[in-house]
Amino acid sequence: MARLLFLQNHEAEYLGPMYISAELRRAGHECRLAVGSSLEEFAPVIEAFQPQAVGFSIMTGGHVWALDMAAKVKAAYGLTTLMGGPHPTFFPDVAAHPALDAALRGEGEAATVEIMDRLAAGKDLQGIPNVLCRVDGKVLETPVRPLVDDLDEIAFADRELYEVLGSRRDTRVQRVLTARGCPFDCAFCFQGSMRKLYAGKGRMLRVRSAEKVIEECLMLKRERGAQVIYFADDCFGVDRKWLYPFLEAYKAQVSLPFVCLARADVVARDEDYARRLAEAGCESVFFGIETGSERLRNEVLNKRLSDADILVTARRLHEAGIRFRTYNILGLPGETLDDALSTVEMNIRIKADYPWCSIFAPYPGTPLAALAIRQGMLPGTFSVDDMSESFFVESTLNMPHVREMQNLQKFFQTAVLWPWTLPLIRRLIRLRPNVLFQLWFGFVYFLLYLKSERRSFWKTLRFALANARHVLK
Repeated sequence: MARLLFLQNHEAEYLGPMYISAELRRAGHECRLAVGSSLEEFAPVIEAFQPQAVGFSIMTGGHVWALDMAAKVKAAYGLTTLMGGPHPTFFPDVAAHPALDAALRGEGEAATVEIMDRLAAGKDLQGIPNVLCRVDGKVLETPVRPLVDDLDEIAFADRELYEVLGSRRDTRVQRVLTARGCPFDCAFCFQGSMRKLYAGKGRMLRVRSAEKVIEECLMLKRERGAQVIYFADDCFGVDRKWLYPFLEAYKAQVSLPFVCLARADVVARDEDYARRLAEAGCESVFFGIETGSERLRNEVLNKRLSDADILVTARRLHEAGIRFRTYNILGLPGETLDDALSTVEMNIRIKADYPWCSIFAPYPGTPLAALAIRQGMLPGTFSVDDMSESFFVESTLNMPHVREMQNLQKFFQTAVLWPWTLPLIRRLIRLRPNVLFQLWFGFVYFLLYLKSERRSFWKTLRFALANARHVLK
């Protein structure tokens, strides 16, 4: 038996560590989590739990903090340090950092169990599929193991892992995955890179059995007091042969309101989709518009989504009584200020209930980052260390009207919810970015997050204040 301690600096619950914890416990190991920002905060937990390893599940941007903390933990306690999650999956060079003993790529459950088995037996970490480790200063890479084909074999996410948050947790809303993978290939998404990583290693899109999903939802309702289920799939219910029987069973057995993510063209091209969701208890659907420019959306982002699909989707959701959140991006390579304003206008036109907008983040190695470099918007030396931890602050691109786009992102939700403010906003975005704009954005974002996901006011406020440093900088 070995012990793994996850460290994170956000008061947020992530399914990745929960799934890994569940598999570790099933294999006879122990797993805990601590939340803090300094070694002094983590020290009491480390000294009491006595882990063999500490782990970080990290997105790009957060890797800077994680590497710094890993170095401090290693210096103070000599523990094995592991990093998994999106950052090492897509930027495996991080394994060369002296603060890390190993980096995990792709799906991490089986690899983490094997690492802890090795540590329990006093063996090294060489040769474990999905794991890059350093030996004598050299990174040894292994191929990824095949994708788990039957998701029902994976244990339910270990929700107890985050009990460390105590009363700060909002247990009313519980996230559930019905599937892994996505059949689409948008240029701004990680799915294309995942397909390359797992080429020949199995089906990317895998769906759990309806019975297992129902079982988990019932458990969350009974044991966790769930009042809302958030189906966090990249695209919920792509396979309607699976979806429609599932919705009938969910309504009969679980009968909780739910929210989900979808593709606008999936809704638009199936006239039953929105109605069936509503009948089963769906209260909100989240889908991506990305940009109001159909040219940018399809030629640059490879979204393969028409304006007509978006308009039909909005109409069908409104008719079904389902509110919807739209995902939008400003500051795309080649985007003009008029393009950016057209994104606002599209959201106004469809009467988006919960508009959401970020600033484009150019992840190195992606087609969009390469495009930005070719067009002179980014230096050829641009790296992940030049990226912001938040995509709500500023753009890294050197392009015309970038300041106006940064400001427009802060007022995006305001303009969509209250269109009469748009003439004033057109004038405000000409000013220098400032903390007042950021504070106003944070206030409106908080209100929409609260409503769109049915969150508790006080717990969401506590969460927002605790994590504000990651968004408002």
